[in-house]
Amino acid sequence: MIIMKQTNFANRLTDFLTSYLSGERGYAANTIKSYRDTMLLFLIYMKSIHSIMADKIDFNDITQERITGFLQWLEKERDCNISSRNARLAAIHSFFRYLQYKVPEQLAEWQNAKWV
Repeated sequence: MIIMKQTNFANRLTDFLTSYLSGERGYAANTIKSYRDTMLLFLIYMKSIHSIMADKIDFNDITQERITGFLQWLEKERDCNISSRNARLAAIHSFFRYLQYKVPEQLAEWQNAKWV
């Protein structure tokens, strides 16, 4: 039997989507679905553009250039309008605010993620 180790990114993203948004923030089901869809699109972007499979993504793979590239990809490849793109960016910012709250020992790193 092969046991795959989950990345820190995978663990935190799972907690963000399944516990934090509904339990601690009390977000509506549609908002959580939108955030989930944003992160799914980001995983698709990372695989198709940067050849990084979802199960291999970790925080050091997420850079300012990649977030900016993701937003441009949404506009050009997915035909998202500015409003939709900005909603996706808000979901990403929410995830990094969550990380500041849940992993304070890396607070400086998460605050640097406010680049876009």
